[in-house]
Amino acid sequence: MPITVPTTERFLDEVVLHTAAFADAVHTAGQEARVPTCPEWTARDLADHLGGVHRWCAGTVSRPGEKLVRRGPTDPPMPESDDEVSTWLLEGAAALTQAIRTAGEDTVVGGFGGPVPVSFWARRQCHETLVHRADAEIAAGRDPLADVDPVIAADAVDEHLAMVTLSARRRPDLHADGATLHLHATDEGLGDAGEWVVTLRAEGPVVEHAHRKSDAAVRGPARALLTVLTSRERPEDVGVDVLGAADLLTLWREHGGV
Repeated sequence: MPITVPTTERFLDEVVLHTAAFADAVHTAGQEARVPTCPEWTARDLADHLGGVHRWCAGTVSRPGEKLVRRGPTDPPMPESDDEVSTWLLEGAAALTQAIRTAGEDTVVGGFGGPVPVSFWARRQCHETLVHRADAEIAAGRDPLADVDPVIAADAVDEHLAMVTLSARRRPDLHADGATLHLHATDEGLGDAGEWVVTLRAEGPVVEHAHRKSDAAVRGPARALLTVLTSRERPEDVGVDVLGAADLLTLWREHGGV
């Protein structure tokens, strides 16, 4: 089955959807709640981060041809009251999605490794929002990402693997002699889009969509694969089976953070 990446419009719709779920989880948790998956942060810190990232990215896609700039202070700053925080988060998501639509998905703007089309940022911000939604829902005592479409979750896994590969130079612990990790999303209908083989080579990890015997196999729903690979949940807690060299998954979880 051919691999189909969701469209830019789909990613933008998902940004709004997951921002709303994120805001609701922050409201439920309370701004001073600790975030177990980001131990140094409160829910307020997490909200300030995501809302700031959305606004920074909106500015980035509004500057075609320019290099990516570091984030500065968020403008406007996040308000204090719970209801205003929720509104501020949704306004940030709206500003981001509008900026991307205005720019056009093929317009070239700054990216992490050099120029990228604006469509890169639609996908990146969808999955940034998705993973932080998981953080907020865990802080609120909820099962994270319970209603996320497996297609979106699988694409988030795919993008996570690509982001780690992109930053291979600064991840020496993921350089090895060819050890392999097979990831398999068990949701129906994903086909090739739900299978990956990660090979830890001397120059860093290499990822391909494939199904073959590997040193370790990790199987579970795409949503759970995402939270396990990004160290939001433990495999044994979310129905993810690990067969073979389980230490390879542990290695990825310890050194594959993005």
